Amino acid sequence: MPDEFNKFTMNPFDKLYKPGKMTLGIEFPLDNDWSSEGNRKRLEDNRPFGVPDISNHLAFAKQIDDAGFAALWMRDVPVYDPNFGDGAQLFDTLPYLGYLSAATKNILLGTAAIVLPLQQPIKLAKAAATIENLSDGRLLLGLGLGDRPVEFPMYNIDYNKRPEIFRNNLDIIKEAWKINSDLNSKYDFLTSGIEVYPKPKKDIPLVVAGHSGQSINWIAKNAQAWFNYPRPVAETLENRKYWCNALYDEDQAAKPYITAIHLNLDPNDNATFKPQRFGGTVGINHLTEYLKEYENVGVNHMAINLRKSERPVSEAIAKIKDVVLPEFNIRFETA
Repeated sequence: MPDEFNKFTMNPFDKLYKPGKMTLGIEFPLDNDWSSEGNRKRLEDNRPFGVPDISNHLAFAKQIDDAGFAALWMRDVPVYDPNFGDGAQLFDTLPYLGYLSAATKNILLGTAAIVLPLQQPIKLAKAAATIENLSDGRLLLGLGLGDRPVEFPMYNIDYNKRPEIFRNNLDIIKEAWKINSDLNSKYDFLTSGIEVYPKPKKDIPLVVAGHSGQSINWIAKNAQAWFNYPRPVAETLENRKYWCNALYDEDQAAKPYITAIHLNLDPNDNATFKPQRFGGTVGINHLTEYLKEYENVGVNHMAINLRKSERPVSEAIAKIKDVVLPEFNIRFETA
């Protein structure tokens, strides 16, 4: 089918990024538990606030894959903390990515983001390379600092040392992925010849979420993309300039700027945009013009979170596919 995504022979990142254009993805959890109807059902099911109903997650993931969205994004939330009130997609990130790599065909699978200071770097290097191999190169490894203080003492990790641990863990992961790696340079007790397998078949794109305790210039130099938090259009423009200036200062080629919105897709198709925290409410007939504002200020990829949608998830996905998606996503034809 020429109008559908197909397995690609080019770099998988090209599916997400084309300079001057914006692609669309979907962010987990695949529930609308923060809508009025979703909240009613949550109370009926006796679920804590922020714990979604994921009973239909596989059907929704396949629908999103078939629709031609560029990426599915998930977070890493080790424990549910009622002070944050968000359990993300409930399933553990890495095994869930492996499961989805077999259950989907075309869509990129991104993390936004793995809490890197809480990860054992050799284990993460092996897990990420495994998913990259099994998914035919569809992994986007988003990494973050972590912002929930309760998690760090549970892992016996000093919360205040997160930025340093972030850099050190990433250095170890990059070394572990190399052919003929020198892990002895990271662990002085090792003898030569120690390797982590499998090796990635292609370079795994690294996406840094927020600042992760690093300077913007460090991110520009060490990451392949920057995933920033939802902001209004004017603030996004300033942040995009900030990113471009850092890339220029570090003599880097253009790299994608990624962000997200919380979308309440109004049941009234003609409803005009009404701003809310992290996004807003809008009818499907005005969603394209709203998203085009972000494309026009240089956003390269937008992850849509449907948790607040008053339209059911499946219906919202179908509406976006039919009305909005053709205006954005890069299409690949069968070879």
